[in-house]
Amino acid sequence: MKNQEIAAIFFEMAEILEMKNVQWKPRAYRQAARAIESSKDIETIYKKGGEKLLEEIPGVGEGIGTKIVEYIETGKIKEYEKLLKTIPSHINVLLKIPSMGPKKVKKLNEELKISNLAQLESAAKKHKIASLHGFGKKSEEDILEGLSLMKSSRGKIVLKEAEKVAKGIINELKKLKEIRQISVAGSVRRKKVMIRDIDVIVSTVNPEKVIDAFVRLRDVKKVMAKGKTKAMIILKSGIQVDLRVFKPESWGAGLFYFTGSKNYNIEMRKTAINLGYKLNEYGVFDKKTNKLIAGKTEKEICQKLGVKYLNPEQR
Repeated sequence: MKNQEIAAIFFEMAEILEMKNVQWKPRAYRQAARAIESSKDIETIYKKGGEKLLEEIPGVGEGIGTKIVEYIETGKIKEYEKLLKTIPSHINVLLKIPSMGPKKVKKLNEELKISNLAQLESAAKKHKIASLHGFGKKSEEDILEGLSLMKSSRGKIVLKEAEKVAKGIINELKKLKEIRQISVAGSVRRKKVMIRDIDVIVSTVNPEKVIDAFVRLRDVKKVMAKGKTKAMIILKSGIQVDLRVFKPESWGAGLFYFTGSKNYNIEMRKTAINLGYKLNEYGVFDKKTNKLIAGKTEKEICQKLGVKYLNPEQR
C-alpha cells in the first residue's frame, strides 16, 4: 500500500512549511496525512473512481488529491522535491541524525544557534537541549546516540537516508512491466539504525530485462557484478545496492531469506530440517523428492514450518 509513503511525505511537507512560517498549509497536510494513514488502499480507491473518489477522503481536497495522483502515477511529488531543495544545507546535515525532523532542527537553530554537528554534540553534552520545550532528556540522549552511531559507522548510512534511496530505486524499477513484485529487504526492511548496503528483491519472469535496467539506473557509478539472477551496483553517493531476482513461485522465499537476520535464518533452517524439509532462498522443499512445497509468500513459508510470522524488525 502506498498510503504510508504518501502520508509520510505529507507529514514532512507540513514540517518544512511550518519551519518556513507558512500559516495554514501545514495543518491541511497533517489532516490529510492522518486520514490517508487510516484509509483503505489509496491505489484501489484511485483505480475505482479517479481523483474525484480520492477527494471523498476527509482532508483531501483538489490540490492534495492531485498530488496523490501524481505519486501513484510517477512515484514522486514535484512540490515536495522543490521544498526539499529550499532547506538550507546545514539543516540537511542535521536531518541525517535519527529522530531529527525539520521542526526540531528549526527550534535548535533558533534557540541555540545550532547549525552543524559539532555544535549539536556540544549542546547535547552540556545538557542544553533537554531543557528546551518539545525535547527533554530522552531526546537529548537520542541525539547523542545518533551522533555516536554516525561517527562509529564506516561506510554506513542512517536508516532514514537508506529508506529514501531504496524508495527511489524501487520507484524507478516499478516502471518495468516485467516486474511482478518488488521490495526492499535486508537491514533496511528490519529497520536497523545504521545500514551498510541496500538489498532489493524482485519477482519476474524476465530477469534479464530487470537486471539490465537495474545496472543502467541513472545514479549508478559502478557495476560491481552482473549475473542471471543478481547484480550489485555502487551509486554515485557511494552506497552499495544489491538486486536479487526470483521467479514468482519463489518470491516469498527470496524475501524471507534476504530479509534475515542471519541468526533467524539459521533457526528457520533447523526447524525445516526437523520437519523433513529443506529451506533456502528459493523455497521450502521436500527433502526426499526435492519438490517445492512453499515459497510464494513469507506467511506461506511460516505456516508450512509451523512458526509464527514475525514482522521483519522482530527477526
